[in-house]
Amino acid sequence: MRIKDYLNEVLSIIAKNPYIKTQNISFEERPPNTAYLSGLLVFIDGSKLYIKEFVVFKAKSAGILKYGYSYLTKDGALVFRYDNALDPKARKLPTYPEHKHTSKKLLPAKRPPIEEMLKEVSESLQDISDLKTIADRINESVESYAVCRQKKKSKKR
Repeated sequence: MRIKDYLNEVLSIIAKNPYIKTQNISFEERPPNTAYLSGLLVFIDGSKLYIKEFVVFKAKSAGILKYGYSYLTKDGALVFRYDNALDPKARKLPTYPEHKHTSKKLLPAKRPPIEEMLKEVSESLQDISDLKTIADRINESVESYAVCRQKKKSKKR
């Protein structure tokens, strides 16, 4: 796999997610066959996903040597972080060095594909999106009602 192909694949996956408000991805080639990808995705609720990958490219594949994916609330509180840092607390986990941090515990976890990580974030944002849609419909109804009342008052004069 070529470095440019990997980057395009990642950007394509990000572009398909309707909950991402802004993105800032940087990609640094490190010859002959490695690259460093880092970035920030900001979601519709203000939450953020920080991405770091050190990628090694082979003829037909890309292997991620080091990674960290941190998802935080808009206030900066940790929701989850996947990484393969040599964390002494994770040493006894069956997936060591790979693991997942949540706000409450450390869990065994392999590196999820970016699609799965975005799905994990999107599922929590779906509820927010549904509530926003309901609120928008209520606001439209209230505005429509106010316009109708105004018209009735105008006709009475």
